[in-house]
Amino acid sequence: MLDKRENQSKDKRLRSSLRIFVSKSSFFCLLTTLFHSCSNDPKIVESFATTEILPSETMKQVELIYTENGILKVKIIANKIERFSTPTPVIDFSEGILVYFYNDSVTVASTLTAQEAIIDDNNQKMIARTNVELINSKNQKLNTEELIWDERSTLIYTQELVQITSEKEVIFGEGFESTPDFSSYKITNVRGNINIQEKNDTLN
Repeated sequence: MLDKRENQSKDKRLRSSLRIFVSKSSFFCLLTTLFHSCSNDPKIVESFATTEILPSETMKQVELIYTENGILKVKIIANKIERFSTPTPVIDFSEGILVYFYNDSVTVASTLTAQEAIIDDNNQKMIARTNVELINSKNQKLNTEELIWDERSTLIYTQELVQITSEKEVIFGEGFESTPDFSSYKITNVRGNINIQEKNDTLN
């Protein structure tokens, strides 16, 4: 009985602080597969999967590492991850998400944060929502309320209102598209901009 309790305790600790490594393939599909392989009691998982409210799997304090040919490409850090099987398979980050995108030199090219996000496994997309912020290596900052990372097209985009802040100006617009490293971008509908340098000169 003691050994059984000790094993359960070890399993609980493992699932409350977990690092997952994913090699080159579909990152989102493999992540979903890993969740399936981490199941505990099949009867409990089955009972959860029959509802549309409770998640079939939950992990806390998780770090996801994605590599291509041994080179680090993406790191995701989340306080909590939940997998839902119905009505469609999704992975939910309800307590915030932090994503690091790396370049070929394995340095951080951009950083994405949001209060919540979901991974749509069928469409291989991650949708970040609420106070979304994307910052690149040039210290340019994008702020919006929704941002989609499409793994198939390797693009990040949104149709929502956006604000892009750099050292020289602030640009306001609607609709945005860029690569994950945010090295170049386009705004569908530019609504205006503020020249920060001119504003500072006026105040002085």
